[in-house]
Formats: sequence, C-alpha cells, structure tokens
Amino acid sequence: MAAPAQNSTVSLERLPNELLQPIAEALVPQPPLTTRFALRHVGTWASQEAKDQRAAWHLAHRELLTFAQTSHRMLAVARPLLWRNILIYNERALVSLYLRMIKHPEIKPWIRHITCMANITGTKLIMGIHREWERQTGVRWQGQPGASPASIGLELLMIIMWHAPNLRDLLFAFPDHPLPNQELQDPTANDVLLPAFRATILSYMNSPEPVNHRQTFVARYFPFHQMRNLSSLRIYCHRDEQPSRDATFPQLLSHYTIACLPDLKNLKTLELCCSSASNLFYQDMTIPPLPQIQQLRLYGSRIHEPRLVVLCLACINLQDLLVHFEESTTDDDRDLLPDGKTLDVALTGLSDSLRSLELVALSEGHYLTRGRERPRKPENHRLKCIPHLRRLESLTLDYRGVFGTLGILEEDDGERLCQLLPSSLRDFTLVCEWGTAKDWKQSYLANLDMILHGVACLCATQSPKLSSISLAIHSWPAKSRFHRRFGREVEETRLRCLRAGITFRTFDLFPSYQDEDDVEPLDEGDFEDEDGGDILPEMGDGGFEEETELELEEEDEASEYYFSGDEEEDPEREARRPPTFAAFMEQLGEDHGHSFDELFYAYHEDRWDEYLF
Repeated sequence: MAAPAQNSTVSLERLPNELLQPIAEALVPQPPLTTRFALRHVGTWASQEAKDQRAAWHLAHRELLTFAQTSHRMLAVARPLLWRNILIYNERALVSLYLRMIKHPEIKPWIRHITCMANITGTKLIMGIHREWERQTGVRWQGQPGASPASIGLELLMIIMWHAPNLRDLLFAFPDHPLPNQELQDPTANDVLLPAFRATILSYMNSPEPVNHRQTFVARYFPFHQMRNLSSLRIYCHRDEQPSRDATFPQLLSHYTIACLPDLKNLKTLELCCSSASNLFYQDMTIPPLPQIQQLRLYGSRIHEPRLVVLCLACINLQDLLVHFEESTTDDDRDLLPDGKTLDVALTGLSDSLRSLELVALSEGHYLTRGRERPRKPENHRLKCIPHLRRLESLTLDYRGVFGTLGILEEDDGERLCQLLPSSLRDFTLVCEWGTAKDWKQSYLANLDMILHGVACLCATQSPKLSSISLAIHSWPAKSRFHRRFGREVEETRLRCLRAGITFRTFDLFPSYQDEDDVEPLDEGDFEDEDGGDILPEMGDGGFEEETELELEEEDEASEYYFSGDEEEDPEREARRPPTFAAFMEQLGEDHGHSFDELFYAYHEDRWDEYLF
C-alpha cells in the first residue's frame, strides 16, 4: 500500500463555517458561578473561590484568543465570541472595556454576560480607576454634571451595561473579605467602602419613612427597569456576620433589586448571597405576581418564613428554589405570615411547577414558625407538602424539614421517609445535622440508625424510583470504635442501595466529631475518595474487623437512646428547668397532647426541654 501523501492532513481552514462556529463556541469561557457554599465556611458543598474562577476564565479566554489568532478567517469566526462573556476584575479591565466599546461600537451587541468582581465602591479601587483613566486617556476624568468623582466606577459600569443591548446575565461578586472593624483593625487592610457611600447607605437604612427606590443613587447607575433583555441577575454580598454587613453596597443593591422585580419582565433567575431578600424601601411585604421568575436561589440568607412565603406566592411559575438559612425564624414571625399562609402552603401552591427544592437551616434554628401545636405532634414544625410536589425531581432538605425541630427521632421516623417523597423524585439529599461535637454519642448514633433504616425502606419500595440518595452527616474520627460501626453500617446501606439500582453517597457535613475515647486506630487507609465523597475505611478480603465484646457492648449502649451522664453542664438550661413536675405540667398547659407517663419520665430523665420551647 502506498504511503499517504504529506499534504493529506485536513486543516481547519478547509472546514465550512457551519463546523467552525460550534468549534469556536466550545472554547468560549463560561461566566463565573462565584461561590456555592454551605451555612458555615466549611461544609458539604464545594466552595469555589472567586480568584480560582477568575483564573479558569482567563485560561479559557486565552485558548479562544489563540484560536482567533491563527488566521484572518478564524478571527472573523471567533471575534464576536471573544466579547460574549466579559469579566471585570480590576480597574484596568473596567477602563479598557469602556474605551474599547467607545472606539469599536460593533462589539456592543456581542456582549451577553457581564461579571463584575471589582469593588467599584471601594476606596482603593476608585483611586486606581482615576489613575488608570489618566494613564489610558491622558486626561483627568470628567464625569456627568454634578456627579461626584467617587462615582467613576459606577458611571463606567452603568455606561457599559447601558450600551450592551443584548445583555442577558449580570453578576456582581465583589471581593468577599471580612468587613474590617474600625476600632480593632487597620481600616486600610481591605478595600473598604468609601465613607461617603457608607454614610449615604446608612441614611437609607435609618430613614424613618419609606424611601422610593427610584429616587436613590442606586437607581441612577442601575436602571434595571430599562434593561428589558436581562434574564439572570446575581448579587453576592459579604459573608461577614457583623451588623456592618447592612451598610455594604451589595446589600443595598439587593434591596433595590427586590423593589425592581416587577419591572424586570424577562428576569428568570434571581440569585442573592448573604441577603435578607427584603425590601428596604417599602414597609408593605406584598409583591405583585412575578410569573417570569423560574429560579430563586438565596445563599446564606437571613430571610425569615414570612418574607420567603411572600416571594413564593409571587413567583407562581417557580421551578428551582434554594435557600440556605443563616438566621432562624422565630415564633413571633407567625403573626407576619401573609393571610396566615405558611411556607408549607406556599410550596403546595407551586406543585405544578417546582422541579428542584433545597432548604437547609442552621443547627440552632429552624425556617418554619411554630403554632400552638406541641413538639411531639407529627404535623408540627415540619413540611407536609413534599409528597404533593408532583413534578419535583431533586430534593435537598435538612432533617428539620422532614421530622421537625427535635434532635431525637422517633421509632417510626425511618418509615416516614417512604411517605415523604413524591413519585417524580430522582435525587434526594438529606442533611443529617444534629448539632455539634458536644452532643451525646448515643443520640447521634440512634438517629443515624433510624435514617439508615429509612434509606433501607426506600430501597425496598418501588415508588418513588430514586436514582441517587445522599446523606450529609457527621463522621466519627478514625481513632474511634464508633467510626468502625459508622463505616460498617454505611457500607451495608450502600450495598443495599446498589442492589436496588440506587447510587448512595455520604458527605462529611462539618469537621468530624472529636471523640474523647482514645483507642487504637484502624488500619491505614484514606477515608475520603477523590471527589470528596464517602468517608469509609478500605475493606480487605475479610471485610471489617470483628469487634471485641467490649466494643459491641458500647455500641449497643450507644443505640439505647438518648442520654448520657457525661455531658457538660449548662447553667442557662438548668435555670430554665421547671423546679417540680407540677410546674412542668403547668407550663405545658392543658392541650399538650401527651400521656401522663410519657411526661413523667421525660421530666425525670431530664428531657423536659424537648417539650418546652
């Protein structure tokens, strides 16, 4: 056979534009997603820092640029794609983009996504923008008549957005650093908000009368009501937990966005991070119908149930709801529920549209208000609507949404999982977060037994037909006999799910408990797989080692429910303890709904606070 000719290699230049276009589009860098985080800085969900996403964006952008520089034909194909997703990360990028849009107006309709990772209201960046403007133009900045020189970043960004008629996605992810304490730290350590902006924001926050959002300085630079094509708006605030978070510009921008929602006719995705999702400018909580919104994601939110109910009632076509609660809803919020409608009622109204639901709360609190029902009643303080969400495909709930606020599960709670899930569900994640390292091992392991039993029940039933089950749980340290039991039972559950055709995973929710028992470590082996999944010891040919009689004794004791005598004393709890059983009964009232024997043993076994909140 003759050797192939040297010039037989097919070049990209020979391909038609119909094939070159999808090749170039595959090289377009995706817009950053910022940080998807759990309720604490370490947790189940993967955390992607903004700087890492920026580096990934630059790498993808360089590959597309290299493709465009190979020939004039490739440049003609790739040039519009070079401007599709814009990332503004410092003063040079902001000024350069503005000047290029002025010099080359043909690039304006090519812009689809803009991500601003620069703190355009920060003192350092504002000074840097002025210097960069003079360096690139040779003249001083001349802003709008009557505008402050400090607004240079806002003005440039406003003009860029205004002159991008096809802008679809707008993301503000200002640097996520702790807000400095003016008394304890050097205020110049971070690029803090310019004092003039902070004073203006505080005046809005402390105004005795509602302020029209159209009359704020934010409205001048962010005319959302005129951005007709905007379909995705994401605002990430500071994660700092100090009260000063309210005085940040992203927080005010979030309030302004909520007020503008009725004007954003094409907005489908709203994503807010570290915001209460409230309307600072109006006292009335009501919101007109928002049929356009399909995805609502609130990370690290301080929202309470009444406000969330208002949003759910307004977003009548909501498909994706995610809320990571940073604050606990209080019983006083019960009086603020719109027309007495709870979150359970609001979610039931979304049964025809909701496809994905994720609700996760802190261990100290709950996102549902409690009525007059007592804690042990099954209808109290939990979601009852889940089985009725007939189009739901993905569900992530902490155990409170399933079982209520008690930290101890009952004997039938495992079987309740089968009654909880709708037949449409494919992916189910249960966040089993029962507290901290100070919790009793007995209570923890008893709850875990009940949840694993519930997973076994799900595997045995034909409906719903799940494809994956995940548990976000605390793991025990490797140097512990409890970890041995933990690993064995989780492995048994995994095998049971495998036989049922279900993928089973566990995640280490927070840092592992620090066990007080000093026992010999298990055999060597890493307890975490490459993708951060299950935390299990490797099994040899003989499986797990057989436990000694003493270990089995301790494990049986650990499952025997609920209390141990080695916990730390809690003076505040002791001060709240009713002095006598009669006083305990008096505080419960007549409609407690429990038997006398149950309450008698609960009081004398020091479990009285399970019934009193």
